[in-house]
Amino acid sequence: MIPRESRREVVIPAQMGSKGGWSDVTIRNVSPHGMMLLAPFPPKPGTLVEVRKASLELVGRVVWVKGKTLGIQLIERLNFTALFRAANEGSATNHAAPPLIETASAALPFTGKRSGVIAWLLAGTTLLLASGCAAVAFWQI
Repeated sequence: MIPRESRREVVIPAQMGSKGGWSDVTIRNVSPHGMMLLAPFPPKPGTLVEVRKASLELVGRVVWVKGKTLGIQLIERLNFTALFRAANEGSATNHAAPPLIETASAALPFTGKRSGVIAWLLAGTTLLLASGCAAVAFWQI
């Protein structure tokens, strides 16, 4: 059995975006490759999401949901210093949730911006599901 990574308990308000739009969430714990969130309407397992806190953008996939709590596996390893810096940065100013880019043509993945990558991945997932193909998440680790 593979041991579970250690978690750090936190209470950090943030925003989470998915195909369903943006909502306010609370980050409750973090590990190097994931996080647990509280959300009013959690997306289903397998959904690609973006979590934003101030200037920090994290991309992951929902792996479990229990009530209003959900677990996300991050695409990239979490930089704890950047998360805590963003948590402090966000407490000084009020940041509204940015609009979610809905089409792949609005921002290509080569722009260097995570929003473009998310739009591109969401568009690809939508095309796979619409064509009746079994969607295999290529970002799984």
